[in-house]
Amino acid sequence: MKPLLLEIHRITNGYARKGGKDNRAQQQRRMLAFGEFCIAQGAHSLGQVGGKHVIRYYRSEPMAELSDRTREAHYYALKQLWKLAEKQGCPPKPFTAERRQLPKQNR
Repeated sequence: MKPLLLEIHRITNGYARKGGKDNRAQQQRRMLAFGEFCIAQGAHSLGQVGGKHVIRYYRSEPMAELSDRTREAHYYALKQLWKLAEKQGCPPKPFTAERRQLPKQNR
């Protein structure tokens, strides 16, 4: 397993064990999927991951096909990852379907 995925798994392991098990396991899988995306982008540790990675993740082909509600669920998983990793601030929020389809001059 890659170092970034090990780091995510290590910090989310205790989180996934407590609370609503199904939801937390699903959030952990989303965090690990984000980690795999970041590895493909060249990141090796959570210290190298930032908002630009999150925006690229939202714009990636698999994420573009998801509904707004599912993209929002991914945002909440990333927000929890930020909190567990003790990163400053929050990750960027995903655009809604309406906003993604607007021409650039109207944004």
